[in-house]
Amino acid sequence: MEKGYILIVDDEEDLLVSFKEILEEEGYRVDIESDPLNAVEVVKTNDYDLIISDLKMPNLGGNEFLKEIRKYNNFVSFIILTAYGTVDTAVECMKNGAYDYISKPVDFNDEKIWKLIENAVKKTKAIKESQYHKSQLNIIKSRDKFKNIITINPLMQEIIDYSIKIANFDFTVLIYGESGVGKELFARAIHEASQRRNNVFLPVNCATISKDVMESEFFGAKKGVYTGAENDRPGILELADGGTIFLDEISELPLDLQAKFLRFLQDKEVRRIGDVSAKKVDVRVIAATNKDLKELVNQGKFREDLYYRLEGIKIEILPLRERKEDIPVLAYYFLEEFNKKYNTDVKGFSKDALEALINYSWPGNVRQLQNVVNEACIIAFAKGQFIELNHLPKEITGIEDKHAMIFDYNLAKKMNDTNFTTKYLRNLLSFTKGNISQAAKLANIERQSLQKLLKKYNVDPQEFRK
Repeated sequence: MEKGYILIVDDEEDLLVSFKEILEEEGYRVDIESDPLNAVEVVKTNDYDLIISDLKMPNLGGNEFLKEIRKYNNFVSFIILTAYGTVDTAVECMKNGAYDYISKPVDFNDEKIWKLIENAVKKTKAIKESQYHKSQLNIIKSRDKFKNIITINPLMQEIIDYSIKIANFDFTVLIYGESGVGKELFARAIHEASQRRNNVFLPVNCATISKDVMESEFFGAKKGVYTGAENDRPGILELADGGTIFLDEISELPLDLQAKFLRFLQDKEVRRIGDVSAKKVDVRVIAATNKDLKELVNQGKFREDLYYRLEGIKIEILPLRERKEDIPVLAYYFLEEFNKKYNTDVKGFSKDALEALINYSWPGNVRQLQNVVNEACIIAFAKGQFIELNHLPKEITGIEDKHAMIFDYNLAKKMNDTNFTTKYLRNLLSFTKGNISQAAKLANIERQSLQKLLKKYNVDPQEFRK
């Protein structure tokens, strides 16, 4: 497999030939040019990963050559070849976007040169991949409906198409899927695509409601019907009148409440506890579960009549491990979101990091991927431009945790920059959710020292504890 596509520009024929032979042995595809003006024309028609160029050349100097090719290629890495005495000019080139420089005469036995070239090629490939996935994101976001469902998987697209078709029909919908696949996101998208879009969308997790109060939570209660009921109180079914209610983990409804809920689905009426009359409500129900309801019916834990009532329109969302092509697109989507949130500029993922994400099984599905990218974005900002393999959790990579090293305050001190230090402190507290003791430990400084820094740079830990 080709490791990368490189153009070398120099007026020394021997150097060109030596570079070409060695790099091709290493698996690179290599073009050589002795005239920088010809090289400019070649760049227009070839997608190089790296250009290695002499600084001093006839017709066009290295700095001018760099400026010229940037008109046609913003992403390709650029390494300057510079003789002794022109290092300052090479540094000037780096300010204009060059990746690094190699000193002449070139020591072809120096492993650092080949590592430098390898890293430069990797950087370009990462930027190209980033641009590709961002373009896919733009296509997804351009959809009129379901633009918040990030997928390029054909089966998922079929599910979206089906969901759009049934959105305007007021049938009850049952969404199956493992935890973290985005069941609520689908339910909300169906609501937004329906005629109820301008009314309330009310999400409820049945597993979080105590069984002792579940009936009153769903159907409401009259004043005085129990201790503490000082006023008439509507239930969530009433509160969703005119809109859509999303009942996550519907399997957690107790059997006695299942009967009352079935009656509601049939009659679209609610009667508050202690009330003698019922009230008509116009509510669409979207339910979701990560359990096999048919099996629960067989076990006597779920009513068969309610099961068949819910199963009328069924949507099953694939787990992330079964749609691996979505992992890079989702990863870049979350990276874009967290860059906005943290005001960072992490460019993308290294090839190794992206492959590790794709090859992982994701038991926590999309939600887990979101959390992993969130953490990696913070770490990558402190360490470099790209999310690397060692920025990911050990369970994904097998690499020992590097958080303490990456968050060491010495990194921020070396930058000697107020804006960087402020961002560093904010990211540190975001990672620890405002826990100063934990942040100080990661930063490898005393707690009191961290508090002084927070005060100096006007960073409030309370902001990160919300």
